[in-house]
Amino acid sequence: MVKNFLVVPLILLLSVQKPVKKPDVHPDFQFGSYPWSRTADALMKDELARQTVVAYAQGWSVDKIAKMLKLSASDVSKTSDKLEDEHLAGRRDEYDTTAFMPIVRERDLDRMREPLRRHTQEFTKLLLDNWKDIESMVNSLDGAKDGPKGRVMYETVVSGVLLGGLMDAFYEDKTLMPPPPRRGKSDRYFAWLVESNPEAAGKLRRELRESAGYRVVTIGTALSEEKLNPDDLRGKDTILEDADARKYRTYISVLSRDKLLPYFKTHRPEFIKLGALLSSGRDVAFAEFFAWYYNTIANSVTDALVADHRITPPEKLYTYAVKAPQ
Repeated sequence: MVKNFLVVPLILLLSVQKPVKKPDVHPDFQFGSYPWSRTADALMKDELARQTVVAYAQGWSVDKIAKMLKLSASDVSKTSDKLEDEHLAGRRDEYDTTAFMPIVRERDLDRMREPLRRHTQEFTKLLLDNWKDIESMVNSLDGAKDGPKGRVMYETVVSGVLLGGLMDAFYEDKTLMPPPPRRGKSDRYFAWLVESNPEAAGKLRRELRESAGYRVVTIGTALSEEKLNPDDLRGKDTILEDADARKYRTYISVLSRDKLLPYFKTHRPEFIKLGALLSSGRDVAFAEFFAWYYNTIANSVTDALVADHRITPPEKLYTYAVKAPQ
């Protein structure tokens, strides 16, 4: 029986207080990305970097930013150069410099509160309709038998499906969200800024890297401070060897592509209309908006499943390994 999952999601978007009108450009914006970028996160921790991106989205020039923020044009230019190097801001063709990411304002969240609640509720139900099948697959994995059930289900559903297989399905299908744009020297990720709402910027962090023939994955609300290899995980964390890994990857791919992706494709016209409501919508591609919108849904679905005691969240993060395909 599902307990209150219909009301748990999107508490993060609700407020009993009437928001105070804020200036067009201010530092109270939170950064998010997918896949998570440590480089961009470090850059966007700088107050001026966030203000500069927001100001560009408002159509401000370097001189106006310097004047309005009472800073030197040189300082603003240096920050702007860093943003352009990371492809977080810059010129599109011959036009003025602009933000290369959605800027989600409080008024945007207000407009999207009800659609987000409804889409999260519907998608949570769809996931729960497949829950017994997901559990059966997890129970069949030899490498998952010794771990706590709630942890393995968290790793499988949150990391494996919501932030793994379904993202791959989006990229392959391309009708909602093709692979993310190139940033910096070699990274590829979607990015966004959300006004005055850290929860709506997304708290989940997923990182994947290759090590000794395995894909080592961390999932949670924090980033790993050390690079663990599979031998470091044996005996205490989930490790899926060849047969388990093939079964795991195949199941998640089919579930994501055949059972979950159609929900989002069916609602594509509505998502496009919502993207057009975004204050900065005219300056960003629909895929960049959808990356944030889906990330918000994924975070909220995770909260709902945790509240329903179907998955057990980590104190900070979990680390697990899956044998890479040969």
